[in-house]
Amino acid sequence: MPPDIAPSILPGPSPLAPWTDVTFPGPRAPAPRRSPKAQFTLPAQEALVGCLRRIAADLLSRWHLPDEERDAAVLIVGELAANAALHGRSDMSLCLILGPGMLRITVGDHGDPAPPREPSAPDDPDEHGRGLTLVHALSSRVDLHCDDHGTWVLACLAVTTTHPRAD
Repeated sequence: MPPDIAPSILPGPSPLAPWTDVTFPGPRAPAPRRSPKAQFTLPAQEALVGCLRRIAADLLSRWHLPDEERDAAVLIVGELAANAALHGRSDMSLCLILGPGMLRITVGDHGDPAPPREPSAPDDPDEHGRGLTLVHALSSRVDLHCDDHGTWVLACLAVTTTHPRAD
């Protein structure tokens, strides 16, 4: 083999030599408990709002949220998802994060701008226009963020869960 392509051999112990200087660390502190989190993205269609509500209800039941708090969260998800589907872009996302004493619900629309929609019938005031009012009434905090990529609404719901569990 020509010297310029011969493998270089480094001095030192054989790679097969026993490991005599290996030390193992003592017991480590347990990793901090992470908050349960889930995120879903669906096409922004009014027909899929119920799907997001069912997903949220099932997930929050698995996280052992009390019925009343779960119902309030599902109502918030439904109202925000309905707004995202009606007024938003091509996709809508739901993100749920359960921390000690707080459930963070974020719903947003994103993707390609939706074409302008023609109203099919005059809005019934009993059926439309109350969504954000309900969200504000149920939440301890509501933040709205709009930019060229979409609209995101964060609603924080106080919950009695002190140690969230994700089964």
